[in-house]
Amino acid sequence: MLSATPALSDCPAPEAMKEAAQAWLSGGTLPDPGVTSADDAACAYTAYRQALSDALGAPVGVKVGFTSPAAQQAFGVPGPVAGALFAPMLLPDSAEISLTGSRMPLYEADLIVTVGDSAIMQATTRAEAAAALSDLRPFIELPDVALEQGLKPDGLSMRAYGVMPWRGAMGAPLAMSDLPDPVADLAALTVDLKVDGETVGSATGDSLLGHPLDVVLWLVQQGGFDLAPGSVISLGSLGKLYPAQPGHRIAADYEVGGRTMSVSLTLVP
Repeated sequence: MLSATPALSDCPAPEAMKEAAQAWLSGGTLPDPGVTSADDAACAYTAYRQALSDALGAPVGVKVGFTSPAAQQAFGVPGPVAGALFAPMLLPDSAEISLTGSRMPLYEADLIVTVGDSAIMQATTRAEAAAALSDLRPFIELPDVALEQGLKPDGLSMRAYGVMPWRGAMGAPLAMSDLPDPVADLAALTVDLKVDGETVGSATGDSLLGHPLDVVLWLVQQGGFDLAPGSVISLGSLGKLYPAQPGHRIAADYEVGGRTMSVSLTLVP
């Protein structure tokens, strides 16, 4: 799904990034990748991603992070960052998700779209992007900021480690063809995020780079991603991120195009 990035002279050794991936897979933390440029971070991620693929299978999609001002401000990251999603990270609606093995888990209301047509790779407008997508799904994501103690996330470390997705629950799909006007409807999308039945946050579609479909266009313009039909794209935080703690039920209700979508998960030890 993701194309290889050529090695650069300052790229971390592939063995070091593979060791980091193995540590992450076993519940450990991630060291400072030691990169000083975006190119080096992308090069580092190639080896890291390959190690994850060896353990988790081929990527099934892409996570785009830091697409909202709230997420960018929280982590001091200046713009979006993308990385691979793997099947074990995506769980069904109403899943019980154990926090065992997580390091600094958070939760957020997110949105997933599914690629329906390879024409997505040539999309340059919101309408073209919408036409190449088959459906959208409500998504509660649990990213895990797994850096070693004392290290602060920044744009380079997040790129080297592919935005650090961990787990999440997806709701039932809503076909794009069921939306009267996909471009306008996604712009007007609203979401309410609840914990144990109480609303803790709300957001609108324009919190995702100004429009959810602009995240898709950003991803296409970046290159390096083979968005084949069936691939999923996680579009980022709709609102704030919150610390994930066991014993709570997290739910999100979305309104889009006159339709309601819902998803929930329960956090357990």
